[in-house]
Amino acid sequence: MSNPTTPFSWQMPTATDLVTDLPADFAVFGQAVATSMADLLGGASGYILSKASATDMDFAWIANDQGDITGVTATSPLTGGGSSGAITVGIQASSTSQSGAVQLSDSTSTTSSVLAATPTAVKSAYDLAAAAIPKSTVTTNGDVIYATGSSAVTRLGIGSAGQVLTVAAGIPSWATPSTAAGLTLITSQTIGTTVSSVAVTGVFSATYDNYKIVISGGTVSAGANISLQLGSTTTGYYASYARVTYSTAAANLITDNNGANFSRFGAANTNGLAATCDVLSPNLTKNTFIGGTYVDPGTGSSAGPFGGFLNDTTAYTAFTIAASTGTFTGGTIRVYGYKNS
Repeated sequence: MSNPTTPFSWQMPTATDLVTDLPADFAVFGQAVATSMADLLGGASGYILSKASATDMDFAWIANDQGDITGVTATSPLTGGGSSGAITVGIQASSTSQSGAVQLSDSTSTTSSVLAATPTAVKSAYDLAAAAIPKSTVTTNGDVIYATGSSAVTRLGIGSAGQVLTVAAGIPSWATPSTAAGLTLITSQTIGTTVSSVAVTGVFSATYDNYKIVISGGTVSAGANISLQLGSTTTGYYASYARVTYSTAAANLITDNNGANFSRFGAANTNGLAATCDVLSPNLTKNTFIGGTYVDPGTGSSAGPFGGFLNDTTAYTAFTIAASTGTFTGGTIRVYGYKNS
């Protein structure tokens, strides 16, 4: 082939050129092709051609790794699969009804049923459990747990019936209570609305010999005296009431002489009521004695001490209060027992 005499222009080869130069030119061309495409040559039977790098015409023969798989069948917890085209395989989320992938959590307070605890969460739960008081610390119904120091506890066994918990030198223990005299509330009974009398039952017993009755907090629809009757007895009441009038300081003496009740047990009006007295031996088969203070809330009335007895030997369990006129509304009747020493 003739070389061009000017840039980018070629002369048409002559017949002589084609005859004389073509074999040599083809040889040169074949050698160039063999060199540039050497990677495409050869290859063992069954091998496949693979790109070796990003360089043009850089290939390599590799073993066929496609195997003979013709399809993928996915079963729980896997999803997807198929027998043709691009096959996608996944994994389903786990739950209490199916297996699958699970999310981890460091929480020790979550109530989730689909999260899984991490070692961090397990360690936190272990630390909480390790710091708890073991159930084995107590062994008997009624045991008490108390601290013996910082982060240290021990058991105090249950005491005997009637004992009370006491503390000495910082250590609790059970002890029999003192038998010294004192007041114990037996009952607290609310007075109703617009009632003329109130019965209090089941308050006197063999547990106590002596009692205190206190009434306060209510009113009476009109100025009235409050009487006290034991059980159903309506005779044999003897009492004296030494009163002094507020405005004149004059003495005013009143008595019950074989009366139907203790007539001046207390007093009341529309602004309030008050009654308090000790009742001695009401449940014994002896005379019952009373003693207290009469206080009339009226500015023109009087106040003073009183005392008396019921001249029979009946053992009583109940009493009744009544207004000499009008009706009670509100207030509370409290009965206390004096401990027998």
